[in-house]
Amino acid sequence: MKVSELQIQNQLSQFDIGRVRSNNSTVNKPNQPVDKSQNFSDILDKKISEDNSVRFSSHASKRLVERKMQVGEDQLQRLENGMSRVKEKGAKSSLFLMDEMAFVVSVKNQTVVTALDREAARSNVFTNIDSVAIV
Repeated sequence: MKVSELQIQNQLSQFDIGRVRSNNSTVNKPNQPVDKSQNFSDILDKKISEDNSVRFSSHASKRLVERKMQVGEDQLQRLENGMSRVKEKGAKSSLFLMDEMAFVVSVKNQTVVTALDREAARSNVFTNIDSVAIV
């Protein structure tokens, strides 16, 4: 990183957003009070945990298409319920077994990392998971 970039970054970190006013006489206030003790990562994690929907990574989406796997609404609901169950138990990365499919999920991000059909699951070794759930 260049010295000039560091100087700009330092100036931005010292910037007090509370002193900035809009052109009109009213100040735009957020809907919720800002807690200055929270950092961006904490706020993002909180928002992600409030949203119970399961996401699919681009890798998982590609695998679903390649393997001609269909995930219906009922199965999405089962994935979401499974995600809630393993999250309560403190899991970080889990293997979900459902019907003829297997999914490796990141519990923290509520994201399906990869998807496998029965044949692909038989010939794989699953590492870096701390739980298995049958959903």
